[in-house]
Amino acid sequence: MDAEAGLDRRHREALVRIRAREDAAFRARVPRSLELASRAGTRMPDGVPMAWMAGFYRTPVLWVSHGSGPVLTDVDGNDYVDFNVGDMSSVLGYAHPRLTEVIGERAAHGVQMFLPVEQALAVCDRLRQRFGLPYWQFTLSAGTANTEALRIARVATGRQGVLLFDGGYHGQLQETLWAGGEGGAPPAPEATGLGPLPPGLAVVDFNDLAAAERVLAQRRTAAVLIEGVLTNCGTVLPDPGFLPGLREACTRYGTLLAVDETHTQFDLYGGAVTRYRIAPDLVTGGKGIAGGIPIGCYGMTSALAGVIEANPADELGETVGLALGGTLFGNALSLACAEVVLSELMTRAEHDRIAGLGGRLSDGIEDAARAHGLAWCAHRFGARSGYCLFPERPRTAREAHRSLDPLFTDTRRVYFANRGVWDAISSAGPHAGFAHTDRDVDNYLGILDGFLDEMCAG
Repeated sequence: MDAEAGLDRRHREALVRIRAREDAAFRARVPRSLELASRAGTRMPDGVPMAWMAGFYRTPVLWVSHGSGPVLTDVDGNDYVDFNVGDMSSVLGYAHPRLTEVIGERAAHGVQMFLPVEQALAVCDRLRQRFGLPYWQFTLSAGTANTEALRIARVATGRQGVLLFDGGYHGQLQETLWAGGEGGAPPAPEATGLGPLPPGLAVVDFNDLAAAERVLAQRRTAAVLIEGVLTNCGTVLPDPGFLPGLREACTRYGTLLAVDETHTQFDLYGGAVTRYRIAPDLVTGGKGIAGGIPIGCYGMTSALAGVIEANPADELGETVGLALGGTLFGNALSLACAEVVLSELMTRAEHDRIAGLGGRLSDGIEDAARAHGLAWCAHRFGARSGYCLFPERPRTAREAHRSLDPLFTDTRRVYFANRGVWDAISSAGPHAGFAHTDRDVDNYLGILDGFLDEMCAG
């Protein structure tokens, strides 16, 4: 793929002009956000409560007041139809009346008990229906779910190694923030502060089954941790035979297969596990299954549940057991919300509906590109869409990253924001959520048509 194939010089010059105009318009619309950001800079690094918020958008940080349905409202009173859906954490939408009711009811009876509540049983049953695994545990984030899943895998196999796929994202973990090295070099850190390369960790290209088998054949790998579809570099779908072949290789070499459904569980009902008929040993997830209340979860086979039961710890520290759990994990509020979300709100029918909206987004992106003489295609996986500035969709993360043009994405997003749409972060989206309708998709595609008109006019 040619890195410049998606945009020519005329397009880029137009984008520079559009970006300057739209940045100025954005700043004029958000004086209260600018004032809060100035005050926040004396209290928080980069003026934000979580450092990576400062890097999501190259516009000033937008401060929000409230949300309802698919719409969030900033502190200046501007409304935005949200196609970022909180990177899957607010995919249900904002202030859903049924969820608000449940939060109030649970708050009246205590949100944190430090003991089991009955709703845990219903949540386990709903997750089992989606992913097929019989036993479940709960955390407060999908990243922590991945941490605990890998610990169980190490105890179960007696091995230390983990196999990852370049471009996958599994949270801010020491074990997973590594990219594949070029030309056979060791994996490279994706962030600072990580320390040395974990023992036995390997990273290979997605869709490269032969490379994965070479790692597994060394019999040092406790677990393969994989997204069934890469979602943090656009969207990269598995080749036919890749996931079944990986499952067979894991079985043959005594390695556990852990599928991270943190994003893909919202793309289709049952996520990648169901779509590709994978039989994993572990499934991890979280994000929006409690409607925005923090939660993480992981499922496992009966055999792995036995590993946990055989390796308990006690509160006195006299028995050395598996390092699992946290004070607020499995709390009453997150489980009450997850029960109503999974039972009543994110039903199979609703998943099918938003998958249709995602298909309309992808079709519309491709139609708009074609109408403007652009040889582009759209990412697509259920409710997930996105822009690929090349005629063919990528098969690896390296190919996908070549199509994530920063000038195009940054200019598009501020253009959309000034017209009442909050578009997705550059690595993923737009994504249809459960609060979106056909009208929202039509609005998005109408703005896109105007944007491409300007970009291609030169």
